[in-house]
Amino acid sequence: MGIRSAVLVAAMVVSEAPHLGAQSRADSPILAGLVVDTLGTPVGFAEVAVIGTAAKTTADEDGRFRLAAATSNSLKFAVRRIGYNPVYFDLAIPQGLTIEVRIRMTPSISALPNVEIEGISEPLRKVGFYDRMKSGRGYFISPARIAAMRPMRASDAFLSIPGVVVDRRGSRSRLVGADYTCEYALVVDRIMVGQPGSRVRTSSPDDAVSGTDLYAIEVYPANRGVPAQFLGLSHEDGCGTVVIWTKGILLR
Repeated sequence: MGIRSAVLVAAMVVSEAPHLGAQSRADSPILAGLVVDTLGTPVGFAEVAVIGTAAKTTADEDGRFRLAAATSNSLKFAVRRIGYNPVYFDLAIPQGLTIEVRIRMTPSISALPNVEIEGISEPLRKVGFYDRMKSGRGYFISPARIAAMRPMRASDAFLSIPGVVVDRRGSRSRLVGADYTCEYALVVDRIMVGQPGSRVRTSSPDDAVSGTDLYAIEVYPANRGVPAQFLGLSHEDGCGTVVIWTKGILLR
C-alpha cells in the first residue's frame, strides 16, 4: 500500500481527510496532526498513542500533536480524551516520513441509569467517598449539591469552596490557592490530569470534564488528610489535591 493510500485509509477511520505532510529526514516515522470535535473545534490535551508500545504523546491546548513511532510497520493508533469516545485506526507510515492527519472525536453521551440523587450513591460508596466525607478531612460536594448548582462549567462548582480560587483567564481557568502562588493537583476518576507547571495544566477542570458530567468532588488543601490512594498523584509544590468523580462511575 502506498503512502497516499495509507493516508486515505486513516481518513476513512478518523472521519476527516488528512493530507500528506512534508517528508522528514528523521529516522523514525512520524504521525502529526490536529484533534478536533464534531464541530471542528480543536480538542486540547487528547492522548495519542501507538497501541502495544510505549510511544505516546499529548496534544497541546490547540489540539496539535506530533508522535514518533519506532517502526514503519502497520501500526494501531488510539486517541483518547475524557468526555469523548476513543478513536482507533490503523496506519502504516514509511520510515523517515511524516504523515499528517485530522482526527475527529465525538463527545461521549451515555445513557445513565436512574439514580436517587438525594440518597447514597452506590458507586461513590464503593470508592469510599462517603466514608471520607464522614471523617471530616477535606471538603466534599455531593451529587445532590452539584445537581442543585447545575454548573455550566466544571470550574463553576468550585466557586464557593474555601481555600480554592478559580483563576479565569479568558476561556481558560485553573484552581489555585488564595495567594495565587500554587495550583491544585487534579485527579479525575482515579486518573491524574497533567502535572503542575506542565503544558497539560493540572488544575483545569474544564479541560477534563464538562459541568453536566460532574458528579462529586473532594478537595484536600495542602494535602491534609488526603487518602493514601491519592498520594503521589499531586506535586510537592502544589496547593493540595482535587478529586473529581464523573457520572461515568455510574456505568461501572
